[in-house]
Amino acid sequence: MTLFFFPHAGGSAKSYASFKRFLPKDLNVVTMELSGRFTRSAEPMLHDIKSCISDLFDKNEDLTALLKDGDYAVFGHSMGTVLATEFVRQIREKGLPAPVHMFLSGKNAPDENLHCFGDIDQVTDQEITEFFDRNSMTSSPVIPDAELAAQLNRILCNDVRMAEKYSATPEQVQFGCDITAIYGTEDTMLKNADMSGWGRYTDKSCEVVKFSGGHFYYTQHKEEVCKLICEKLGLN
Repeated sequence: MTLFFFPHAGGSAKSYASFKRFLPKDLNVVTMELSGRFTRSAEPMLHDIKSCISDLFDKNEDLTALLKDGDYAVFGHSMGTVLATEFVRQIREKGLPAPVHMFLSGKNAPDENLHCFGDIDQVTDQEITEFFDRNSMTSSPVIPDAELAAQLNRILCNDVRMAEKYSATPEQVQFGCDITAIYGTEDTMLKNADMSGWGRYTDKSCEVVKFSGGHFYYTQHKEEVCKLICEKLGLN
């Protein structure tokens, strides 16, 4: 069994590194790194969700082999949910098997007209970073290195724009598996959202699970979230 993790806006593959200690050692955990970030910082940053996923297929020779037998699940948090959605859309387009389970965390379904910003093209980088700081929607500690902080903010703003512009209807994407939608009860981004809306993207079940906490609720509940993953995948 392979479990793919997709990062939140401004995040990277290392965002999920600490999950591994709470997951079975025989589970193949694959944390997806987007072009232009961290371990792939020498590569160009891409500016739309579809290109990011196409690039992952182009650059990872082993990816198709991991998908061929259908023994895989996908976890995405925040922007990671739209990356996960597009990932499955392209998987199904290639005629590959559906996942066994989708874990979609911290974001409403992509067919809902619910966004952090009105017209994202009219919003400045400063307004985006201030919004995230004001609503405690960053998982990173304060970074004293001004140049590094500026680089991370550029990645965050690029990601927010990608996520805000992405749309996919249930007619365009069907996961073909059970869904677990997860959120924090104090997440300001989701105060008007209906997480059960993810159920439109499958003909199977969609269970909504809530934890105490804000947008990054899982920092307080990592072990519980991993236990939930294992239960849904039958790995206990």
